[in-house]
Amino acid sequence: MACKLVEAGDLCERRNGRGVDLNRNWSVDWGKKEKDYDPYEENPGTAPFSEPETQIMRKLAISFNPHVWVNVHSGMEALFMPYDHKNITPDGLPSHQMKLLLEEVNHLHCQNRCMIGSGGVSVGYLAHGTATDYMYDIARVPMAFTFEIYGDGTASSKDCFKMFNPTDLTTFNRVLNNWSACILHNLQVGAVSTRGDPFKSHSLQLGQVGIHR
Repeated sequence: MACKLVEAGDLCERRNGRGVDLNRNWSVDWGKKEKDYDPYEENPGTAPFSEPETQIMRKLAISFNPHVWVNVHSGMEALFMPYDHKNITPDGLPSHQMKLLLEEVNHLHCQNRCMIGSGGVSVGYLAHGTATDYMYDIARVPMAFTFEIYGDGTASSKDCFKMFNPTDLTTFNRVLNNWSACILHNLQVGAVSTRGDPFKSHSLQLGQVGIHR
């Protein structure tokens, strides 16, 4: 249903066919509403994992214990780590490793123009029930990220296609090639830094790439 709405021209639609925002349907701090909560835009569902899409992703995460999770969005250029639901970053070595990796990625693939930090601190609002916070806190994925790979700040708020997508072939190819290389680099380096050399000790397991706006 959601795809049909988008294909019919409702390019601002971000929810699934049941009207649920899948990136609010995970269990960490699920259902909490900020003062600016929009029930249409941020509907978290009737309960954590009420939607088949999040149920499937949870089963995958539990089944093979990924080293790295990357949740891909658009709307701006940014490299986020936990947390989304509070304005702090985690303590400890994994958090330090994530920060170092994001700084490297920002230099190599963003030319130091990407915003870096926790989603809750950097983006300007708190998001509850997100996939990245679940992967880090519950699934215990040691490196969990949200990448914002493109945004047109000049676009009208009503022109969602232009705001979230390249509109010419040159820009599209640049964004696709740059961020594909970035994500692969992130997955490979992240796996090595969290588990040692995966090519010598065990098979490399890469996290799912969740694509949501």
